[in-house]
Amino acid sequence: MNKNYQEYSFEDFSRDESFRQWVLNPDDKNDELWKKWVFENPDCAENIKIAKAFLLTLHEKDILLNNDDLALITDKIVEESLLIIPFWRQTAFKFAASILLTLSIGFIGMKYYVQESSNLTSGKITHNLSSNYLEEENINKAKKQITLEDGSLITLYPKSKIRYPKQFSAQIREVYLIGQAFFKVTKNPKRPFWVYTNYISTQVLGTSFMVKAFENEKNIKVEVHSGKVSVYRREDLEKAKLQQKNELVGIILTPNQEVDYSIAEARLLKSIINRPEVLVANSPNHFNFDETPIAEVFGILEKIYGINIIFDEKNMENCYLTASFSDESLYDKLKLICKITHSTYEIVDAQIIIHSKGC
Repeated sequence: MNKNYQEYSFEDFSRDESFRQWVLNPDDKNDELWKKWVFENPDCAENIKIAKAFLLTLHEKDILLNNDDLALITDKIVEESLLIIPFWRQTAFKFAASILLTLSIGFIGMKYYVQESSNLTSGKITHNLSSNYLEEENINKAKKQITLEDGSLITLYPKSKIRYPKQFSAQIREVYLIGQAFFKVTKNPKRPFWVYTNYISTQVLGTSFMVKAFENEKNIKVEVHSGKVSVYRREDLEKAKLQQKNELVGIILTPNQEVDYSIAEARLLKSIINRPEVLVANSPNHFNFDETPIAEVFGILEKIYGINIIFDEKNMENCYLTASFSDESLYDKLKLICKITHSTYEIVDAQIIIHSKGC
């Protein structure tokens, strides 16, 4: 090691190419060199720990950044950090700073990332959206209707923005959304339709669904009204593309199902939409049950809402329902059924689970 690393600050280490390679992409050679250097220079151990926490936290937030991007963001974070903590270099403050950085770098790095994403810099996702595209922003209070060249319809909600190609490619249809939009996609199995947001990606062949992905909200939501969609964490999708994997980790949604993506937890949670719609055409508005076996009641609800209802048929074989339903929501129907049959229900993985001790 020819450089005078003994005089390096945390900021210097975080910018050093050799150090970054050791922390983020170690090999036997540089691992041996740096471990030996750290052992021989215990006075620098504190700065090393802070710099490693800095890079590892940043790396976790956007693992696909190249070295140039990483260096640029590192510089930006350091500048903002110095503004927040002007007494950064004071010895008594360094240990507390190391803890603070671990917690705050993710926030500052994410702030930079979201600022970039708010400008719809989707070139990192696909070249189809980096040139020869159109961009629509809804600054009005009313919803805005957009018709794509393939006939697909987009209802863009206020304070929302979408980017799409002037002409879709022959293999794939892709759009990029910030905010909220309802999509009614023209069916074309040969050209899947993708909706990208900052954190998740949604794939469909032909369906209607809602995507809600505002920047200032903690969760992103996808609701399916018809057809079927697949939802992926964008990070997982990009890793799979880089590694050329055919197996993707995602969640499949069918009508009346939704997925919530927690930004803080980076987790997808599948559930049932707030007000499930009747899916069967010409379904009656009124349902009259007169001493009807509960298994038959649950079967009817499953059919009209397209949602699985799981219960112990043996345990509830003596349960019968006498009730009339009209325009009550599915949840109101369930509450009344459970009250009559002395049961309870919960929703797990977009399925309704009935708990009963029998009737």
